Amino acid sequence: MNKRALIFLYICSFSFIIAVFVFYGSVGKQTPGGESWYLGEKEIQVFETYQQAEQERYAIELAATLSAKQASQDNFQADFEKRFGQYLKEYSLEAEKYSFTYQTSEGTMTIVGTTEQVLEFKEERYIYTLTPEFSITIPYTGESTEEDESSTTTEGVVTF
Repeated sequence: MNKRALIFLYICSFSFIIAVFVFYGSVGKQTPGGESWYLGEKEIQVFETYQQAEQERYAIELAATLSAKQASQDNFQADFEKRFGQYLKEYSLEAEKYSFTYQTSEGTMTIVGTTEQVLEFKEERYIYTLTPEFSITIPYTGESTEEDESSTTTEGVVTF
């Protein structure tokens, strides 16, 4: 093999390797919006926010269950709403903005709480919103109150 061609091949190979490192080293700075994220990093952050929102929704549902179990059987609805309102203060929500549907059947009561209030989770590149509605069923031996049970949708929304 020709010595000049071999030297030229070494120079080209070395230059190609340097060009690859320079290109991948500066790719994040050249993308619109600044540094790029690793593959799947954005999805992981959205999922972590979703988990945080679900933990808060679960805590509100547990607060409703605890309020219902602690409420007196004599004046159940008023006592439940008062106790539930005390728990909601921690989440900056108002119990007055909730509407409750009570349905009793065969020794149980189902309570559905609906609201227009929204919990917002703001992150750097997106906002996750959640309507903290709930549906619980507890044992109940008080008077029968039949009301229509409304269907609730409790899904959050991600906005980029």
